Amino acid sequence: MGRTVKPSKAEFLRAHPLCCFCGGRRPAFERDHAPARIVFRGKHGPDDFEFPACAECNRAAAMSEQVTAFYIRSIDQSYEQLDEAEYDKLIRGIVNNAPEALPYQHRTCAPEPYTRYIQPDAEERTVSIPEIAKRHFELFGTKMLYAMYYRVTGKPASSSLRRIVVWAQAGTPAADQVRFKASQWFDDLQVAQRPNVDLGNQFRYQTGHNAAHGYLGLHMSFGEAFVFFCVLGPAREMIQLRPKPELYQTIKILGDRIKVRKP
Repeated sequence: MGRTVKPSKAEFLRAHPLCCFCGGRRPAFERDHAPARIVFRGKHGPDDFEFPACAECNRAAAMSEQVTAFYIRSIDQSYEQLDEAEYDKLIRGIVNNAPEALPYQHRTCAPEPYTRYIQPDAEERTVSIPEIAKRHFELFGTKMLYAMYYRVTGKPASSSLRRIVVWAQAGTPAADQVRFKASQWFDDLQVAQRPNVDLGNQFRYQTGHNAAHGYLGLHMSFGEAFVFFCVLGPAREMIQLRPKPELYQTIKILGDRIKVRKP
């Protein structure tokens, strides 16, 4: 069997002309990767996780992807996940553009090169994470949710939906709760035929879609760092849940809000 030829960027954008991260409000100009390649060792992510994005949504999520990648590298307990040059470049980028998201006290002073912020320690897995970093994680998870909604349904998420995005550090009681929530939802959802993608232990995911009721669930994990559970569903039904799920917002709007709310 011959190897499938990857379409060119122009061919991809002809097939997917609208951005899937802003409800198709703007034309797509980028072939965007979700999860971002910066999350993976050597930037070697899955090739078939490409999505149409406008320039505005692509830029709005870039810093959140960088911050999330930094914490994944820092929290993961395996040194195999850590490359000196990659990690130092990641730190420098955040020091220059979002120092308030870093977990160290003197954020005006750059750390020494290749300083591992969070040492692997089997006895203590939880780290102190600034509130603004948590907002970056939520945007990262929301972008993944919109991407997988498009992948499964073939259409962009829209303002008729509400969203749940929950994350936790792996190996904590909160992570166990996230996995329990996911198991409850996926019991009632049709699980995708190929639910798990495994690049070592860097990224695993599971989607479930109930086409009749319009729900999509996403459960994913990143090494030994984070687990996420995300849901998109009809706004009129999800409004009954407590706490009330957030209304759909474009990735550009969510990214701009993080910039505005900087401490």
